[in-house]
Amino acid sequence: MRKWARLGLAAVGVLGALAAAGAMVGTMTSVPVMEVERKTTATREQIWELWADVPGRSRWDEGLRWARLDGQFGEGATGEVKLKGQPPREFLVTRCEPMEGYTDRFFLPLGGRMDWRHTITEAEGGQREVSFDVEVSGPTALILAPVMKTILREELPRTVDKLVSLAEKG
Repeated sequence: MRKWARLGLAAVGVLGALAAAGAMVGTMTSVPVMEVERKTTATREQIWELWADVPGRSRWDEGLRWARLDGQFGEGATGEVKLKGQPPREFLVTRCEPMEGYTDRFFLPLGGRMDWRHTITEAEGGQREVSFDVEVSGPTALILAPVMKTILREELPRTVDKLVSLAEKG
């Protein structure tokens, strides 16, 4: 009887260790969702002005109902967005290099995070390239990434196109 009790305890210990290892690996999992790049004649300043105007983002992001920024736009800034058909989500600007790019992190259910890296780089012919690069991380990343890709597949390219169009109009 003691042998079975020891085996049972050993099995519980192994399962516990596997669960802990899985949780740790899950928190470190990072999955690319998609990247959209567009060339533009707009200046860095014209693009940056649209990015930094967080409450005005619904002008170029059709999926966005509203956005709120707490304080100045920059690294460490926080706020909240409301997407169509979604509950409000908090975000944090984790990186901000004016006229070059920024990253905002959205907090998802069950410890998930979605990072949106926005960059402006110089391109040939006096143009710039605007890039939106989306990545999901955390314990639910492997589940959320395909879902987010399906949602963003059509919407994100249109959003970037509209941003570029508005920036070019100045």
